[in-house]
Amino acid sequence: MADASSAVLPFSTRRALMPMWGQSPLAPSQWPERWSQLQAATLPDNALAYVHIPFCANHCVFCGFYRNGWNPESARRYTDRLIAELEADAARRAPGGSIQALYLGGGTPTLLAAEDLARLLDALRATLPLSDDCEITVEGRISHFTPEKVDACLASGANRFSIGVQTFDSAIRRRLGRKHPGDEAADYLAWLAAYSGQVVVADLIFGLPGQSEAIWRRDLEIALGLGLAGLDVYAFNLMPQLPIVRMIEKGAFPPAPGLAEQLQQYRIACQLFADAGWAQLSNSHFGTPDGGERNRYNLAIKSGAPCLAFGAGAGGNLAGISYAVEPDLARYLETPSAQKPLARMARAATGNHWLPVLQGEIETGCFRLAALPRPELTLPLLQHWAGQGLLWLDDSHARLTTEGRFWGPTMMRQLADTLQPANHAGHAVALHPHCTRKD
Repeated sequence: MADASSAVLPFSTRRALMPMWGQSPLAPSQWPERWSQLQAATLPDNALAYVHIPFCANHCVFCGFYRNGWNPESARRYTDRLIAELEADAARRAPGGSIQALYLGGGTPTLLAAEDLARLLDALRATLPLSDDCEITVEGRISHFTPEKVDACLASGANRFSIGVQTFDSAIRRRLGRKHPGDEAADYLAWLAAYSGQVVVADLIFGLPGQSEAIWRRDLEIALGLGLAGLDVYAFNLMPQLPIVRMIEKGAFPPAPGLAEQLQQYRIACQLFADAGWAQLSNSHFGTPDGGERNRYNLAIKSGAPCLAFGAGAGGNLAGISYAVEPDLARYLETPSAQKPLARMARAATGNHWLPVLQGEIETGCFRLAALPRPELTLPLLQHWAGQGLLWLDDSHARLTTEGRFWGPTMMRQLADTLQPANHAGHAVALHPHCTRKD
C-alpha cells in the first residue's frame, strides 16, 4: 500500500458550513415579538426537537464544548427549569404539526438521576406533538448509564441510545480522559444493545494522536461485533482551543495524523462496513440493514428541518429564523419560567433556501444538479472535482465517491463560498454542540 502521507490531496484543510452561515442577527429588541410570531404559527409536520443537558463529569481533552461540571443539586434544579421551559412553550405554541425525532444531547444527558431522566422524558412526551413512530434518542456515556437509568428511559419511551466511545484502545482512551478501558467499553455496548432491545449506536473517532491504522482497524472490528444498530465515524478535528493541543506540544501525545492518513482511515471504515453488509446512511453514519436504525435526527437537522430547542446552549430554527437558548447556566436558571431564555436570533438570507437542501443531499452522497443555483459558477467546480475523483457526474446528479464523502463538508463550504463569497464564518455559532460530534 502506498504511503498515505505522500498522497496529493484536493484540499489543504477540512472545513464545514457552520450552522448560522450567511444569516443576519436580529436585534435583541426584536426577539420578543418575533418569538411570539413563531409560537403562534402551526408547527410543520415532521419537525425535530433538541434538548441540551450541559453537564460533564470531566473535561475530555479532545472536546471543545465542555461548559459545566457535574453537580447533582444543579442538575435537579436544571431539570426543573427545563421542564418549566417545555411547559411555557407548550402553553403558547399553536396546535398541530408533529415531531419525527427528539434528541437529548449534551454534555451528558445520562448524568441525570434516573428520576430526573424519567420526568424529563415524560414532560417531553406531554408537551410535544411527537409522532407515533418518533425516534427518541438519549445520548450518554458508559460511566453513568446504569441499568436503573436505562430502565427509566425505556419506561418513558426512549427507543434509541447514542454512546460516545471514540476508541477501544485503552492507552489512547486513558490519555483522552476516558475512565474505562476499551474492553469494558465494548462489554457495556454489547450489554446495552441486548438489554435494552432498542437501537444502540456508538461514536468512533479516527485520526486521533497515537491511533495507527492497525488500531483503527481493531476499533472497527470490535464495534462491528457488538450487536449495535449503527456507528458514527468522525475525523478528529485538532481545533486550536482543545486541551489536547497543549498535550501534544508538551509531548504527552504524539502528533495527530495528517489529512492523508485520516482519508486512508476513512477508506478503511467504508470498506469494512461494506464487507459486513452495513448501509452508509450518511457520510459519517453506518447502519445494519435490519437493525432498525433510521438516523432520522442527524439527517434531518443537516437538511435544515424545523427544530424546537430547549435547555441551556440548545439551538433551533423555525420559519427561516434560527435561535439559540442562553448557554450560561446561571443566567438560564435565573430566567423567569414564563420567559424563553433566548441568547440569539438570526434570519436566513433571502435566496438561501438551497443551502440546507444541498447540504442534506451531500450528506447522503448524492445531490441533484437542480439543487444548485447559478450553474455557470458551480458546474466548472463540479467538473474539476470529477477530474480529481471526488464525484461522478451524469445529466441530473452528482454522486460522491468514498473520497468525495470524506471531503463532503469541505465541498459544501466551497460551493457556498463560490455562490455567496460575501458571507463569512464570523457569523457562525454552534447551535447544539454534541460533545462527540467533530465534523
